[in-house]
Amino acid sequence: MKTKVTIIIPSRQTDNIKSNIKNIIESKYPIENIEIYHVTGTHPTKQRNQCIKEASGDIIYFLDNDSIIENNNIQYAIDIFNSDSNIAIVGGPAVHTITTKKEEDINICLSSFFCVGPIKSRYTKKNIAPFDCSDKDLILCNIFIRKDILEKMNYFNENLYPNEENELIDKVILSGYRIIHHPNIVVYRPPRSNLKEYIKMLTNYGRGRLEQMKENFSLKNIIFSLPMFFMFYILSIPILFFVFLKYPINILIAFVFSLEKSIKRKSGKLRSLFIMPIMFFLTHFFYGFGFFYGIIKNLFKKKKEIIHNINIKKIKEFN
Repeated sequence: MKTKVTIIIPSRQTDNIKSNIKNIIESKYPIENIEIYHVTGTHPTKQRNQCIKEASGDIIYFLDNDSIIENNNIQYAIDIFNSDSNIAIVGGPAVHTITTKKEEDINICLSSFFCVGPIKSRYTKKNIAPFDCSDKDLILCNIFIRKDILEKMNYFNENLYPNEENELIDKVILSGYRIIHHPNIVVYRPPRSNLKEYIKMLTNYGRGRLEQMKENFSLKNIIFSLPMFFMFYILSIPILFFVFLKYPINILIAFVFSLEKSIKRKSGKLRSLFIMPIMFFLTHFFYGFGFFYGIIKNLFKKKKEIIHNINIKKIKEFN
């Protein structure tokens, strides 16, 4: 008997998911063993949790409203789950579909180890075998989780958004389960379309990481605080101007990585050589700013109870 899979797509009220549905229907997994939920609201963590409680599938597949899946994603994941009952989570990369030079600049940042470290594997498809991984390798817009594990872990932490999946994955690993990254379980989605949206994303990710560390502290996550110190370093440059000129190591490193990326780029190589150091700088600075903002927010701001108007719609039932 085929494993039943529930697909949950959270979004805002105005978002369209027709492309997602068409793509899922056309996948190679038997459609009679798939159910689909679309849940709208303003707090994706709470939206997902409410849907999980209504879902009747054995495996929950989480997508975003702009995630377009590969045809074999579901079957690949089910094969991995069936190979070992101790595997709790399976996921793969979210590869960007590029239509503009700005989107390409952002994609280069998110697929550069110098820029984002080990989480680059969330955005790059590699020709390698599936491997045991951590939260650094998976992204919530393309992740499968056993429903009984979600229930055992008491669902996603509703105090977190974003980074709710990172905290859940940490708890799952500490409980002794395996997490698998499968490079061929791929979704395609656009990156942020402009610099303003990219900076907003970085700030939210930095804040989310700080709040995750507050909820569930782990030494391995200390590395994510480094951009905050980089931010303070940059802000101190007017005071330390002459020191900065004497030891311009950050500029040199950024230039070297920009040169490497510009050589690989199919077009706009010269432009890339000048743009990418700025993009690398912005990525580190605003992630660090978000981390620091998270500290200030948690120290001085009181939490307000917000009504999120969550609406669950069952798009397709199991046959």
